[in-house]
Order: sequence, then structure tokens, then C-alpha cells
Amino acid sequence: MAEYGTSVASTASPDKVWKIWSDMSTWGDWNPNVSTMDWQGGFASGTTGVMNTRAGQHHKMRLVDVVSGRSFALETSVVPLTMFRFNCRIEPVGGETKIGQYVEVKGPLGPILGGMLGPQVSKEFGTLLSNLAKKAESA
Repeated sequence: MAEYGTSVASTASPDKVWKIWSDMSTWGDWNPNVSTMDWQGGFASGTTGVMNTRAGQHHKMRLVDVVSGRSFALETSVVPLTMFRFNCRIEPVGGETKIGQYVEVKGPLGPILGGMLGPQVSKEFGTLLSNLAKKAESA
């Protein structure tokens, strides 16, 4: 399955980045698309909630594959017969931290729509990751 997305480098430690990224109450501060996250059960695999966007949309999501300090994924279905999986990663590289976010489009229509929707959905990842990096660097 193809992944679409990007990464940025930060001078913040992986721990600082993780502390902010895993605190969903701050997502509206640095993610230009998110107004609030209504989440149940904390930042752990299997928990669910709703991402409320600045455009007035509400996306039911599930947190999966959480590896504390390193990575997590969010899954949601916003288009019938598809599942969007947002893969989020933190990796120490030399004296910097690589922060990456990528999307996969799965499901029966995933192979058909992924090539169109993946690049469209991921086009703002660079901005939100840069904002996350800046917030972590100033923490």
C-alpha cells in the first residue's frame, strides 16, 4: 500500500515532540485543520474519539499501533469503502529529530482512490509538522 506524506527535521528532542503530539488537547494549537479533539480513554491503542475540524467537519477516529515515544496511527473512514490510516513517526537522526506523517488509503476502493486522495490529503502535512516542531522547540 502506497504512503503519501512528508517529514521535517527538528532540533527538539524526540521526548519533547512526543509529549506534545501525544497530548491531543494541544492539536488545535499547531494543526491548522483541527479545532478540537474529543477523545475517550487517553493516548493508547484502541481508544476512539472525534476530530473536529475548523471547516466544521467531525471525523470519528481510532488510535492504533501506539509505540510510546516513537509512533502511532489514526484510522478513520471518511469516504465509503475506504479507510484512511495516518501513520505518525518520530525518529532520532544524528542530533535532530525527524517528525513524519503519512497517509495510506485502504479498503475496497483504496487502490482506486488512493492515488488521487493520498496526495490531496497529505498536502498540508508539511505545515502541520513544521508547526509541531516549532512548538516542541519552544517547550
